[in-house]
Amino acid sequence: MRINNFTSFVGALFLMMAPTVAAHAQDQALGFALSGVVEKVLVTAGDKVSKGQAIAVLDTIRIKARMTAVLAEVAVSQKIVNLATRRFDYAREQFDAVSLSKVELDTAQIPRDEALARLAKAQARQTILQWRYDHATLRAPQSGRVKLVSTWPGMVINLRHANPQIIVLTVP
Repeated sequence: MRINNFTSFVGALFLMMAPTVAAHAQDQALGFALSGVVEKVLVTAGDKVSKGQAIAVLDTIRIKARMTAVLAEVAVSQKIVNLATRRFDYAREQFDAVSLSKVELDTAQIPRDEALARLAKAQARQTILQWRYDHATLRAPQSGRVKLVSTWPGMVINLRHANPQIIVLTVP
């Protein structure tokens, strides 16, 4: 895809790739994978960048705060699972010794299953937040040169309305 109208990309940061073959170079538009507020722009027009280099960063304070809460929830949930498992194991021993009915054993299993579900839910939230944190830094997918920077710290990136392209790479 050849991009001819760079002004159509609101909040864009453009990167021109150093082509391995001089003919038929084209621009490739890139942007953040999530909404947020730009905290830092780490490059300016004309800068050379290498593959994997951080180019722009979204504010991560809310992600970090949520991650702190989720990590605490995972830790507490794991303790609850451990306790519920010990209680269930004890109930199973009592059942095997014919001191507990099947209904009582099944009743003892419910808190353990609920604790396991709560832990799984907390771990899923942790995975999602980690993905968001990892994608809050926009990195160059390959080496190249910044062509145009049209984003700034404080700029809101809102993917609900549009996917603002904040990097354009010129590729062979």
